[in-house]
Amino acid sequence: MSIGDRGERGVRGVGGGERGTVVSALMARLLTLAATMVTPTMVAAQDVPAKLTLEDALRLGREWNPQYRQAVIRADATGANVRAAAGAFFPDLRVSFGFSGSRRITSTGEDDFGGNINVDQSRTIESSGSSQGLNSSITLFDGLQNVYSLRSSRAGADAAHYAVDAEEVTLDAEIKRQFYQVVAALSSIEIEEELLRIRQEDLSTTERLLRVVARDQADVLGAQANVASQEQQLARAQGDYRKALLLLAEAIGLDESVEFEVQGDFPEAFDPALLDARALVDHVVRENPAVLEATASAAEADYEASAARGAWWPTLSLSGSVTRSSSQQGYGGLWDFNPQDQYWQAGLNLSWPIFNRFSTSNRIAQAAANQEVQHEQLRQTRLRLEREIRSALIDVENYHHQLLLAERSADLGLQRVAMTRQQYQLGIASFFELQQVVAQSANDARAALNARLTYTNAVVELERLVGRPVWP
Repeated sequence: MSIGDRGERGVRGVGGGERGTVVSALMARLLTLAATMVTPTMVAAQDVPAKLTLEDALRLGREWNPQYRQAVIRADATGANVRAAAGAFFPDLRVSFGFSGSRRITSTGEDDFGGNINVDQSRTIESSGSSQGLNSSITLFDGLQNVYSLRSSRAGADAAHYAVDAEEVTLDAEIKRQFYQVVAALSSIEIEEELLRIRQEDLSTTERLLRVVARDQADVLGAQANVASQEQQLARAQGDYRKALLLLAEAIGLDESVEFEVQGDFPEAFDPALLDARALVDHVVRENPAVLEATASAAEADYEASAARGAWWPTLSLSGSVTRSSSQQGYGGLWDFNPQDQYWQAGLNLSWPIFNRFSTSNRIAQAAANQEVQHEQLRQTRLRLEREIRSALIDVENYHHQLLLAERSADLGLQRVAMTRQQYQLGIASFFELQQVVAQSANDARAALNARLTYTNAVVELERLVGRPVWP
């Protein structure tokens, strides 16, 4: 349904010479490349299917939702942290090249006794040199700081990937809510269209009865007013549908204006008594991505605290270097790429931080505090999720009961409308009584639709907390 036309059921969503010719062509090429790099979603928007199902919306959301993509990018970047931590176990390697040249003019000298004297003619001294070096060092022992730093980096990477899983669960829940909101908006339009048809039939019936039966002209005016009011209700429902489409497109992450149809319906309601509440709670406190992320963050803090305490231990390192150099008068050695003088050295170094102005103790204190905070956050996450899952189960039970009552009231309201309309045509019921029954039936139908949407959203929220589907 297009935004402009409900009948189509699409959506228009939301998001100088030869040298001058060469320069223009080059600029056009650069602009095209920049546009491709900056706005990749322009091309991808064409991949949105014409009939968008819930599965399509979830798949596209994982591709284009900005917040989810940020979580994925951050998780991918943790690989560099792990590699850097692992690199501490390997020797570093440095290569150096140097070339130098100098020129000095002197007008003084020394006498036989070492004193300074002025000479009649100044002297010019020129020299040059080159050097090449290869240096390497490796840490043999540092109080296991490298070991714990590597483990901390791996735990941080795990936490980032669990954060992606948590973001995916949250994204799926948001897309489902917006998708079902569009489904509800479509159903609302159908309800309002049916009510408009009923109002129009009542107007026709009243006008016919006015001609053949002694009916009050006020009934015709009332029927006309009801038709106009229902047309406003329909227009309002169509506007709500267009806004729901925009929110769905935003949740998916579509940046371009695309056209698609929402294809799908509410899932079948099920009895919440089929759910094992204890099993769901146990699963949440153990397997929910938010719990796993908090667990990994606590492990990361544990390793960071251990690495900080390792700073009290001495550091043992091995180093070595090889150097080739040359030095000569004049500028002949300025660009000498093959110097012949060679020099190498190796060393074993031991350093022990006896006193470093309390920086080590401060680092240990901060790491220990962060360790306790992360473990408390893990406990808080488990307590919060356990409370939320039990509350969500209660909501699903209550909304399921309300849904059954609302649907039953809507069915009885339709039957009552049919009976009252027959009585009105036979002259048994008045026009006022008919309109009261129709208005009550309309409210019952809207209430049933709202109850269905509320119940569905409650189940979606339960799935978000559990971290997996719960529909039987």
